[in-house]
Amino acid sequence: MFFLCRPCTTELDYEGYVKFLLRHHNDLNLPYAFAVKLSFISSPLIFGKALLILSEEDYDVVGAAGFVYGTGPNGYEDRHICQVEVAYLRPEYRRTSLFMQGLMNLLGEIKAGSREVEIIQFWVTEGQSEEEGLFSKLNGLPGSKRFLVNGLMCHQVLFHELEDYCRRFKNRFQRIEGTC
Repeated sequence: MFFLCRPCTTELDYEGYVKFLLRHHNDLNLPYAFAVKLSFISSPLIFGKALLILSEEDYDVVGAAGFVYGTGPNGYEDRHICQVEVAYLRPEYRRTSLFMQGLMNLLGEIKAGSREVEIIQFWVTEGQSEEEGLFSKLNGLPGSKRFLVNGLMCHQVLFHELEDYCRRFKNRFQRIEGTC
């Protein structure tokens, strides 16, 4: 099965992104009231960019991710930090190859939008952070940090280190540009 990763650029894309994430908002592990979850889901449409992962077979949305340049507490002026607000793949599509291809596309969009990004940051619940093998791989990258704030674990990874990590997979997953 082949997949297409593409940035949201049209009203139809934005609608598909929001509807998909609203449909799965309970699975996002965001420990907030619905209104706060909605702000995390929608903020990439205003302060950054959103991506869709579609099945090439039927163009069904199987995943989505969104990021913002800067952080809310600093009025989005600290644009050397790119915060991934949301990333979700439907459970039946979760596998390393699709995740890595989506991540490579995400990094490409981040870099295309701002060359000043130095740090990728994302938040997860404390328990989720300890359970996931992925986080241990990211935390093992040089310069990575993590810290606990109000029961949430903030993970920070240097952009160039994450880019280098993804390059190891690039040849393995090489496809036509714009596809996952």
